[in-house]
Amino acid sequence: MIQDPNPKTFYLALPCYNEGERLAQFLPGLCTAIMKSNLSVQVQIIDDGSDFLNQGLYRQLMEMLDSTFPFLKQPLTLDRNLGKGSTVYAGWEAGKSADFLAFADADGAVGPDEVVRVLTQIRDDPEADNTLYAASRIENSHTEVHRRAIRNIGGLSFRWLRKRLFSFPIQDTQCGFKVVPTPFFQKQKEQLTEPGFAFDIELLYRAQKAGLSMREVPVTWTDKKGGHMNFLNSAGLFKDLMRLKSRLDKEI
Repeated sequence: MIQDPNPKTFYLALPCYNEGERLAQFLPGLCTAIMKSNLSVQVQIIDDGSDFLNQGLYRQLMEMLDSTFPFLKQPLTLDRNLGKGSTVYAGWEAGKSADFLAFADADGAVGPDEVVRVLTQIRDDPEADNTLYAASRIENSHTEVHRRAIRNIGGLSFRWLRKRLFSFPIQDTQCGFKVVPTPFFQKQKEQLTEPGFAFDIELLYRAQKAGLSMREVPVTWTDKKGGHMNFLNSAGLFKDLMRLKSRLDKEI
């Protein structure tokens, strides 16, 4: 095999808030899939102020894995719970030496093989340097989506509202796996200030304004028990979306 003299490098942040048990089910398989690939990926847990028990679980997981997987960096721990957006961006700042910055939800809803498949597609894409990639919970001949009915209803309601506030060439803005070129983040990071679950919308908005292409990549996705999105958080996401729209409109 001819080695690529200039391989694309990736940094993958795993934002975690009390995700010790679900991360333990996801991270070993993810690291194994990456090692079996010929991708250049650094992986890092970004701890969003998890409790003492979960921080201990992260340490145990690292003790088990770090000697086998040299691309697995030591966790970055935030002093307090800041929100998913702030956590992802803290990781991206730490990984800014890579060509591309990614995040994947620590629950493993997008599984290890799917993460590797998407990163491989990006590596081989000649237009990758000017493209934001958004994994999407869209079923086709190659993907399956398994989601609880109650979550599906909430997702459809959010999508209905989002489409009336923001126009993106992306159907599923909230799937927890996205990849951007590092230069885009470095130029836009001062403007990326949304701290919580609505940060995906601001990220897409800034990418669109910056002239990036947007590519939606259908993935197999499986709803995992124990997530942080409940009725109260979903209601908060709707509120955050309205607030974000108001703030961004004031910039125009």
